Amino acid sequence: MRANSPIEDRANWPILALAWMLYFGFAVTAASLVPIITPVRDDLGLSYTQIGVVLGTWQLVYIVAAIPAGAFIDRLGTKHSLFVGALLVAASAATRGLAVDAVSLMLAVALFGLGGPIISIGLPKLIAQWFTGRHRSTASGIYITGSLAGNITVLAATNAIVLPVVGGQWRNAMFLYGSLGLASALAWLVFGRDPSSDAPDASETPLGNAAAVRRIVMMPTVWPVFLVGMSGFLASHGFRNWLPQILEDKGASPGVAGALAAFAALGGILGSIVIMRLVGVVDRATIVQGLLIVTALMLSLVPFVDGSILVGVLLVEAFSSAALMPLMLNALMDMPQIGASLMGAAGGLYFSIGEVGGFLGPSIIGVTTDLTGTYTSGLLVLGLVMVAMLLPGRWIPR
Repeated sequence: MRANSPIEDRANWPILALAWMLYFGFAVTAASLVPIITPVRDDLGLSYTQIGVVLGTWQLVYIVAAIPAGAFIDRLGTKHSLFVGALLVAASAATRGLAVDAVSLMLAVALFGLGGPIISIGLPKLIAQWFTGRHRSTASGIYITGSLAGNITVLAATNAIVLPVVGGQWRNAMFLYGSLGLASALAWLVFGRDPSSDAPDASETPLGNAAAVRRIVMMPTVWPVFLVGMSGFLASHGFRNWLPQILEDKGASPGVAGALAAFAALGGILGSIVIMRLVGVVDRATIVQGLLIVTALMLSLVPFVDGSILVGVLLVEAFSSAALMPLMLNALMDMPQIGASLMGAAGGLYFSIGEVGGFLGPSIIGVTTDLTGTYTSGLLVLGLVMVAMLLPGRWIPR
């Protein structure tokens, strides 16, 4: 059941704020290893390929867990399912601090692959339940910035603030981020709610999850959305997970590299809000193709520029690529044959397929860097994939 109040009704703003908070905690854990790859590699004796696989492990688990997570959300309701997801995310952050080798670190990261889909699928369903029309587009653009803000916070603060506060130990930083995730889970448990009641609406998925998935995969309009969404994950997880290391390779210190990566991510926040405001004004397929072209060009330029030009390239890349996820999720929400009732199953499919790119992105850059000794080839591969996505991008529902 959808709430009657549009976004102008201030009764809905606390729900949007809580959704933002949960996505912030999600992103903090997802990005927690990114700015400290160097000390983690040195401490555990890992190769670039092993780090690439570790960074992509949760996406691999996510692929398998996403569809069951959608069913779990539809059955339990957003109130309690999001709490469970937030707990798993917090546990993943904390157990990373206990890792002793590549395998134990992979297992800790894999735990995020169980809790992450509950958050990232549950939040679009929550937005679809509480907001309608262009207000839904605005809400989608706002809540997604929680993830970008979490990413920025980790990149900017880990080396400059968090590590000095926790005695310079990367493991203690993981414990601190786990505590932050636990706090967000408890805040949601206390203040979060389902629309109309604290129990799931029995009418929301009358088909059952298997039948809902079958219905969705038979819809030709969803596949361009899924494919373009996958390319967004490929660029997001592949490029941004390695960005601090790419900047270090260009001569930046760990602290400066993290700060630059965080500053660039500000472009993603701006892009998510600005681009989502264009939905309904500019043809959605046209927006998607423009974003793909710009993202491909910026990724290809990164290895060859430095200084202020590099900062500009990073800002533009973040602006364009970050908008792809909320844009594709909003396309699913706006399909009359999906709506809020099938958003759990549709979101599960979207993220399951999308995280194929999420796993391949970091792995491609890690493997190609081991083989060639440079990040250039991996970035060019990501750029080519974005160009290839122009074809399905033409068929995004308008």
